[in-house]
Amino acid sequence: MVESANFDGTSDYMTIASALSGVSNSKTGIMSFWHKPAGAGTARTIYACSPPVDAFNVILQATDLIQVAGANGSTTVLGFSTATSSLSAGSWHHVLFSWDLSSATLNSYVDDASSIQGSPTLTNSAIAYASQTEVVFGNSGSNKPNGDFAEFYFAPGQYLDFSVVSNRRKFITSSLKPVYLGTDGAGPTGAAPSIYLHLDPGETVADFAMNRGTGGDFTITGALAAGSTSPSDF
Repeated sequence: MVESANFDGTSDYMTIASALSGVSNSKTGIMSFWHKPAGAGTARTIYACSPPVDAFNVILQATDLIQVAGANGSTTVLGFSTATSSLSAGSWHHVLFSWDLSSATLNSYVDDASSIQGSPTLTNSAIAYASQTEVVFGNSGSNKPNGDFAEFYFAPGQYLDFSVVSNRRKFITSSLKPVYLGTDGAGPTGAAPSIYLHLDPGETVADFAMNRGTGGDFTITGALAAGSTSPSDF
């Protein structure tokens, strides 16, 4: 069982005023999270880093599709969007990505179904994870995240091939439920990720900012509310 945190789309976001602790520039990465959008029609930033501009961004587009961009310091080397598997408002969805730019490999799944639009950018160059001076869950400007989130996991420098079903089952069950990732998120790969944001039943919602991974805790701006439901519920 996991619980969720609600971001109001107006005031709420979280920051780390540095690069993630211990992170290195790398050509690989894994990201997994659960999201129940509160509405559609407006682009919402889920995760952002700077500088460089667009160092690593994850955006829920107004079309309900996820767009991801990563840069090597000057040029976008990772760029892709999910396809017809959209994150419709009012329902829980699971998002799962991994990439290895050294072999131009990308795995993109929404609700356990492969979802990649067009031809992604996959350049053999390291993403500037370690060069960032701020990490933001959401957006300190406009278009803040709007809805409930649970089990946010980000592991720059790690890789799993999600075309292998058993690797997807490390994050999502065959019945589309969350998987226990371990107290520090090390369950899927054996190593803790840089970010693992998790809420157990009974925890205060502010504990969502307490990073169980290795990258450092977030500071909340605004006032998070407990999510009305959890991906464990449906």
